[in-house]
Amino acid sequence: MKKFLTISLSIFTLSLFGQCSDSFFPFEEGVSFEQTAYDKKGKALGKTISSVLSVEGSTASVKNVFFDKKDKEVADGEYEIICEGNVIKMDFNNFIPDEVLNQYGEAEITVKGDFITIPDGLEVGQSLQDGAGTVTIKMSGAAAMNITMDMKIVDRKVEKSETLNTPAGSFETFKIIQRSIVTMKIMGMNKTTESSSASWFAKGTGMVKNESYNQKGDMIGYTLLTSFSKN
Repeated sequence: MKKFLTISLSIFTLSLFGQCSDSFFPFEEGVSFEQTAYDKKGKALGKTISSVLSVEGSTASVKNVFFDKKDKEVADGEYEIICEGNVIKMDFNNFIPDEVLNQYGEAEITVKGDFITIPDGLEVGQSLQDGAGTVTIKMSGAAAMNITMDMKIVDRKVEKSETLNTPAGSFETFKIIQRSIVTMKIMGMNKTTESSSASWFAKGTGMVKNESYNQKGDMIGYTLLTSFSKN
């Protein structure tokens, strides 16, 4: 799978690092973390190793390296996290479940979309800003075709706070729930489906866990933070 991330940036360089250090992401050069994707039965499907390459003012540059279930490197990409005032702005790509993209194998995948924002001061019951984006999939070979997925992330809400124990350690988190509305366009046909997901975020760490559910509310897979280290 080849993944290319394209996003429009709006950077305010007057943000202070002190504000960023209290956000839901590790704004510290040299931080490395691993997130492993599992199916609904807990079988590992692959992993992503992320490294914070640099922090310049209010922007952290991050590199992702993607591995399949056999630990073979299959792709890499870079993105930015922006700290603006009391919120962080995260790449839309982070909110697309790996199981959605993995099914297209070696296809070229391009993701464009809004930043998804997360305020520093989360509170249970709080509603968060919606987001939208487009995923374009270019398949070659005998099955050559283009697939476009227009995605909306809506009804984002802080459901609760809780402690999560993971292979990477114990984290105090906020659970954020949201719905996804996806319109797939392929060969002149449109099909719209809905699903939902839940993400757990910890201060100074980022996403600790993510669960994806189908339209009936059944879990179809999850991602878990399995390693976290600082230089």
